[in-house]
Amino acid sequence: MVREATPITVVVADDHDVVWIGLVAAARLGSGRPVRLRGHATNAATLLAIVEQQAPDVVVLDLVLGDGSDPGDTVARVVAAGSRVLVYSVLDNPRLIRSALAAGAHGLSRKSEPVQVTVDKLRQVAAGQTLVSPEILAMIDGDTDFVRARLSEREREVLVLYVSGLEISQIAQQLFVTENSAREYLRRIRAKYTEVERPASTKVDLLRRAIEDGIVPPIEPR
Repeated sequence: MVREATPITVVVADDHDVVWIGLVAAARLGSGRPVRLRGHATNAATLLAIVEQQAPDVVVLDLVLGDGSDPGDTVARVVAAGSRVLVYSVLDNPRLIRSALAAGAHGLSRKSEPVQVTVDKLRQVAAGQTLVSPEILAMIDGDTDFVRARLSEREREVLVLYVSGLEISQIAQQLFVTENSAREYLRRIRAKYTEVERPASTKVDLLRRAIEDGIVPPIEPR
């Protein structure tokens, strides 16, 4: 007797009912591991309440919800709760895409794509893949409004070590500098990000900035 595969549980966050209806229909028609859509949210607060109560395998997230929520913050909280994230959007805003990827989004799908393509990507994300097309990466790199912080080589070294989990004392030891010098480098790094209107007051913020600037690679799925 052949055992049926465990369904992929999915929650959709999008302002438009047609997205939910289309994904439900496509999931029923497609082949492969079954997909079970078990929730629909139109704002970040509702989505997070659903996810934090019982995390689905995948959250399908529109970058621009009607509540004006920050997609980077939403992605970070969804990932922390244990779900993977497939961004589903028109994908015409490099800043929001960069923010979502830096926060840990696992894939991107355009709303202009056939809905069955999105369901296939959903299955791939659920299977542990990270999906970012060269086209999307080129669009992000070509974003002329994005300003990178001009960090020195030593500041980049300190940033990499810090977001990798090292303490100030360990950074100082590894770079053969004093702890006060290591703290001063971090202060300068934060000041430079603030100057380009990309503040980073916490370690998580600094990790996002480092990913956005290509200083460290995006977090790989476990």
